[in-house]
Amino acid sequence: MQDLISSYLIQAKECSLPSIGKISIATSSPQVDVANKKIAPPEEKITFSTRADHHIEGLVKYISQKKNISENDAKEKLKEWCYQAKEKIHEGEKINLQPFGFFEKSVAGTISFKSKSELRFFEPVNAERVIHKNAEHTVLVGDRETTSSVMNQFLNEEEIIKDTRWKVAAIILLAIAVIVLFIHFYIHSFSFFSTGNENQFSPATPAPTYSQP
Repeated sequence: MQDLISSYLIQAKECSLPSIGKISIATSSPQVDVANKKIAPPEEKITFSTRADHHIEGLVKYISQKKNISENDAKEKLKEWCYQAKEKIHEGEKINLQPFGFFEKSVAGTISFKSKSELRFFEPVNAERVIHKNAEHTVLVGDRETTSSVMNQFLNEEEIIKDTRWKVAAIILLAIAVIVLFIHFYIHSFSFFSTGNENQFSPATPAPTYSQP
C-alpha cells in the first residue's frame, strides 16, 4: 500500500490518509547557476498536517485501478491500512513512505512526518547561453520600451544618413576646387608653368672677397 500511496503522491502532489493526516508536495522553481553553467532541478518540499480532509476519492480510484478491484474495496483497504499504520505509529514504530520519508510519533504524542533533507527527482543539467544573431528581443531606450529590430533599423538609417552627408560634403569640396581651377586657368593661359609662381628672380653677383695687387 505504501508504494501505491507514494506513486499517487508523486502524480497528484497531495494525498489525504484517513485518521493519519494530509501530506503534500510543494515544488520550488528551478535555480540557474550562471557561474557553473547549470540549471538545478526543482526541489520538492514535503509538508504534513494531521488535519486531513475527506477528499480521498482520487487515491481510492487510483488504488482501484492499480489493484483491479472495485472502488468500495479499495476504500476499505485504504482505511484498514491507515488504521493499522496509526496503531503502529502510536506504539513507537516508524512507517516508511519511500522516497519521501517516514511517519513517526512526536514528543507530544501526535503523528508527525520526517521528510528527507533533499528530495530531488531530477539531476542538474548543463546550460549554455545561446545568442541568436537575428532574434528579436525587448530593449529599453531611455524611458521608452522598443524592440531590437526597430533599434537595428534606426541605427542602420543613422549610418546611411552619416554616409550620405560625408559624400555630399566631398562632392561640394570637389566642385569648389574645380571652380577655383577653372577661374585660375581662365585668367592665365593654360600651361605647365601657369600652375607655379610666375615671378622671375635673378641671383645677385657676390662682392669679391679679395683684391689683386
